[in-house]
Amino acid sequence: MMTSSCVHGQRRAGILGPLIGEPWAWQSRNCWDFACHIQRALFGRELPGIAVPSDFSKRWVLAEFDRNPERARWQAASDGPGGLVLAADGALVLMAHARFPAHIGVWLRPEGRVIHCDGKTGVACETPLALRQMGWKHLTFFEPKEVA
Repeated sequence: MMTSSCVHGQRRAGILGPLIGEPWAWQSRNCWDFACHIQRALFGRELPGIAVPSDFSKRWVLAEFDRNPERARWQAASDGPGGLVLAADGALVLMAHARFPAHIGVWLRPEGRVIHCDGKTGVACETPLALRQMGWKHLTFFEPKEVA
C-alpha cells in the first residue's frame, strides 16, 4: 500500500495543482467521488463509490454519511490543543454547518489544508480556519483504522 511518504513534493503538486478550480458535477465530481479520487491517487486507498441520485437533497446526504458501511473502517482523530489538527495526512474530513455532516474532503497535512469539491467553488484547497469562516463550523477528521 502506498503511503503519503511515497508521494513526494513535485509528484504530489502535479496531482493536486491541476485539480484546483475544476467544476463540481453531481454524478462525476461530487464531494464523495472527489474524496475517493484523492484517496486513490495520493494514498493508494480504494473507497467504495456511492450512487448519487439526480434529485439528491441535503437530507439524503446526511443519511448517507450516517449509514454508509465505509464509516466503520475509519476512526475519529483526536483534536490538538487550541484547534490544532493532529490527524494523519489523508484523513477524511466530515464537515457540518451545525450538528450533522453534509460535506467531505481530504486532509493534506503537509499543506495544512483540506481539499474538497462543492457546488459553489468546485475543487478548492482550504485551511480549516477558512472552512470554518465559510460556515463549516464542525470539522471531524477520520483516519483509517489499523488492519489487524
